[in-house]
Amino acid sequence: MFQACRLWNLSIASVLALTLSNVFLTVRLLHNGDCSNQYSANVEDSVSLVPRAPILTPATCLEYVLADSLTNNTDKAVFSGLDLRLGRWDSRRLYKFFDFAVIGEKYPELSERFSVCLATQSSLEKIYSLVQVSHHWSGPISTAIFAAGNDELYLLQIYLSYLRNCFKTIRERVSFHLALPKDRAPTHLKSIHVGDFTKFDCAKPEATLNDLIKLRKVDTNKWRIKNPYPQNHLRNVARKGCQSTHVFLTDVDIIPSVNFAEHLDKFLRKQRPPHHPTAYVVPTYELDERVRFPRNKTDLIRLANKGLARPFHHKVFIYNQFATNFSR
Repeated sequence: MFQACRLWNLSIASVLALTLSNVFLTVRLLHNGDCSNQYSANVEDSVSLVPRAPILTPATCLEYVLADSLTNNTDKAVFSGLDLRLGRWDSRRLYKFFDFAVIGEKYPELSERFSVCLATQSSLEKIYSLVQVSHHWSGPISTAIFAAGNDELYLLQIYLSYLRNCFKTIRERVSFHLALPKDRAPTHLKSIHVGDFTKFDCAKPEATLNDLIKLRKVDTNKWRIKNPYPQNHLRNVARKGCQSTHVFLTDVDIIPSVNFAEHLDKFLRKQRPPHHPTAYVVPTYELDERVRFPRNKTDLIRLANKGLARPFHHKVFIYNQFATNFSR
């Protein structure tokens, strides 16, 4: 009788221990952690030909990177020398493009160093995601940006100037290509001064953009709703702006894994030269907004098992990602 009770007590204790451990791990997964600039200090070390182990990053926060603008600031606004009468038209003359309207300070050097260039595109509403993208991707980033009307171009000019002033990774790694619609083509560039973009808080890129978007005209908002966003045009512009041998084509709100540029370099060096054009499929996941960004595959599996991560668009349109073998 005594032994049976002892075994029963041990079983209860084991269940309680496992339950508490499970609760602790779940809370830790959901804990946002310290949104400090701990990562910024290490990110420059990742720019190297030699692949390195992933840097342990703090939580995923779009307002977590404190800028180094006090020591590396720029007093120049973007697009200041742009002539809107020039540019190149698409084949149907519906959009005018300005290739390399803004060039990253180290973009040519990074294009030679890395075999893969990240190509992405965005409208004004989502461009804040580049802060986190540029801190995870050490290689060159070719970005096509869409703007409709004088007011949106003006706001884009202020915000890109703010990003380059605040974030060294964007100033050095990202080159921007501008796309303008014929039906709502900007007629002029409004002059902006340093104070127009240095007055904003560098630690809050998303909040800053939200404040700027409120200044967009009602007519522009209505036009944007009625007219399709030229997503594939912009993807091609960004892709063609890449100078590396390979292109990693994404949407701007898809955040690459830490040190992914180095890992892709290492992977591609191991591959035999293909006899024909080859596409490699990169698995993409959606994360619960409360969780830390996974540092490695083990973290991702743990999140998936907890229901805090799932294949991209798995619930919206499962066939979207059918080319990906998520089980593997």
